[in-house]
Amino acid sequence: MDGNDEIIFSGSYKDFRLSVRYGLDGKNEQDVAAILNDISSRIEPFAYKFSGIDTKKVSDFADPGGTGLDAVCSFLERTPAGMIKGSLSKAVPKPELMDAAESYFLNRLLTKADVRFKAPQAAPPLNGEDEGLGDTIAFIGKYKSWISIKKLGLEGAQDYEVSGILSGVNFSIVNKAFDFSGNKTGPEAAESISKGKRRSIGNIALCLKDLAERSKGAKPDPYLVLKVLDNLGYKPYASPDMLTDAYPDIKAPKVRGRKPKG
Repeated sequence: MDGNDEIIFSGSYKDFRLSVRYGLDGKNEQDVAAILNDISSRIEPFAYKFSGIDTKKVSDFADPGGTGLDAVCSFLERTPAGMIKGSLSKAVPKPELMDAAESYFLNRLLTKADVRFKAPQAAPPLNGEDEGLGDTIAFIGKYKSWISIKKLGLEGAQDYEVSGILSGVNFSIVNKAFDFSGNKTGPEAAESISKGKRRSIGNIALCLKDLAERSKGAKPDPYLVLKVLDNLGYKPYASPDMLTDAYPDIKAPKVRGRKPKG
């Protein structure tokens, strides 16, 4: 792909609209990470909204009652897993969307507790230009050797397909922002916390409590929070694999390693 380094997102569907272009000439990797973080924050709520889950019910339930990882752990320890599952089941129109509800639940729980699980936040280094809107949702990212292109035509598109493209973009940019940010801990630290533990709400509490103890009162490393949950089979951010059980035509992203069994 020839041309200048740039990041473009353009798309409009129902009450979602984002049209922006960032030229990246002279920008460093931390600048690019900040731009990707900003785009993620603007598209992710709609990825969840169009998935079909009742986001308000999930958000209302996900109330840690305090800040910090200890507040998250306390909520998970005092709330039986069956109660969590039961509350989330009321927010899904069909059981196959439970993965989306669990993802959003963790997203809201961590966010409300001010526990970061995305690359360190910084304001974008420049204001994006209006790219204009067409009949597609499109993302183009090009910076040095990194190239990512994702598109969805909107003619006849359904909500879940829009959720799928937004989730696909979000998955790519959340992970790429960590690559560019320079704040990416080695996987061994997360593996040492989650090793041998199966996918379960109870194990989330155990692993996050372990991480809190290792952090010794400091804010936990955002990448470790993300990878510990990912190793357990949960993503606290919108990703296509939260949709694949309900909508088999949405393909999960290819990642290294084995997905933990539920």
